[in-house]
Amino acid sequence: MKPESLTLADGDQVELNEDGFVASVTLGDGSGRYYYTKGPFLFEDFKEKELRWYHENGELALEGRFIDPFKDPSPVTIFYPEYIYRIGGEIRSEEDLLVKFLARWAKQTDLFIRDQQIVPKPSLWRYMENTDKNYYEVVHENVMRDLRLANLRKANKYLVASEVLTDTLAKQGYDTKFLPPMFIEKLGQLRKIGPVLDYCLVGHMGEGKNVELVIEAFIELYKRGSKAQITFYGGSEERLAELQNQYDLPPTIHFKGIVDEVPYHLHQCYLSASYTELFANACVEALNQGLLALLSDVEIAHRLYASQSNAINLFKTKSELIQKIEEMEQPDFYLLNEKNLALASRYSLGKVAHIYRELLDRNF
Repeated sequence: MKPESLTLADGDQVELNEDGFVASVTLGDGSGRYYYTKGPFLFEDFKEKELRWYHENGELALEGRFIDPFKDPSPVTIFYPEYIYRIGGEIRSEEDLLVKFLARWAKQTDLFIRDQQIVPKPSLWRYMENTDKNYYEVVHENVMRDLRLANLRKANKYLVASEVLTDTLAKQGYDTKFLPPMFIEKLGQLRKIGPVLDYCLVGHMGEGKNVELVIEAFIELYKRGSKAQITFYGGSEERLAELQNQYDLPPTIHFKGIVDEVPYHLHQCYLSASYTELFANACVEALNQGLLALLSDVEIAHRLYASQSNAINLFKTKSELIQKIEEMEQPDFYLLNEKNLALASRYSLGKVAHIYRELLDRNF
């Protein structure tokens, strides 16, 4: 819908998409916001905390209300905070609507992958088992930290984003298959790298990434006269402003924020101080571009990668990180990136596509 087609009241705020069409209208009286395609298809009611979907002819199609079962009673069974819905005078959970949809449209040749295994969905499980569907759930966090909270079932099949965790869960009796959460293309060039003066860190800059430790290490390195520099990619404007206000940053620390594509080729070494990594996507991307890696000594991915390449070093503390960077800065230091390229090649498009072909064909 074009903005000139709207009839607006005082204070109404229109947001356009990149093509110049109406994306949303926030009402000036503060009551809510309409979302648009050809017409208003969704209204977010700020006062009632409800969502209302509409047919193209303007008739009400579906209503939704967010319920936290830990705080408020729910008329339908839900285990975690989520929306419940009213349709045709009946109140349904999201799971109810999903099973109803699948019962009508799902085929036996379909592959079903549910991205988050931790939230129990008993009705969905029963449907998948009773109809013998090709169904998997994804495990993309280290559930072994407390297996009791993982809500795993021996009757389910799991796609696990870690070779190590795949084997560990299989030994516990679970049906598991390793599935990388990404793939790589076009390996970087084989080369010697050193002395190392240019690092990059990629991620959302949240608490789990432990970026403060890295910043403090590079501040100390600068005070010692080190020429090593680091560029941070990712993080919201608010988070980056918080970090910039927290520290007196030297000229060797750079923040680029969110970028469309990380220019790994501009750097020599990928650095991560994360507290935990199941499958380190950004690290694999960097290895694929031929970079060295300097990683925190944590389970699961970092220790796995370091065990397979002498071009990946681990550190436990800030002082050890500083020591490693100073060693890698020495004039006679260099490492060959051959094993890093070999490690990244295990997650090539062809190999990941082969896994999906196996999943699609039960008799592969």
